[in-house]
Amino acid sequence: MWITRESSLGLLALVEIARSERVSAEEIARKYGLSAPFLRQVLGRARRAGLVESRPGRNGGYSLARPAEEVSLAQVLAAFGERLAPVSCLAGVPCPLPGACPTRPLWEYLEERIEGWLRELSLKDLAEGKL
Repeated sequence: MWITRESSLGLLALVEIARSERVSAEEIARKYGLSAPFLRQVLGRARRAGLVESRPGRNGGYSLARPAEEVSLAQVLAAFGERLAPVSCLAGVPCPLPGACPTRPLWEYLEERIEGWLRELSLKDLAEGKL
């Protein structure tokens, strides 16, 4: 259930973009003490996923491709290839237990709840501090 650094920074960057009309990777990197080249790489992935648009030049930067209230946190994490499986067997790692695992229904239930919660929350919710 660990979130990768790329996904974490991608979400952070998208929240910052949701808070302004247009912002550069350099501005976000400066604000949080991050590597601007790595952040541009992360935002490139968000752009390819259709979450952000970029404009080069002096007044360029990144903006959301859709309104922040239409972008769920589940969509953001999925764009970075995240699957929030609470145990490794739900993430595709073979289960070391022979036969049916009596705890698997619990983990599947938890995974469904996490996914549902992330579908309900939007970038706007996070940008406005509603959590």
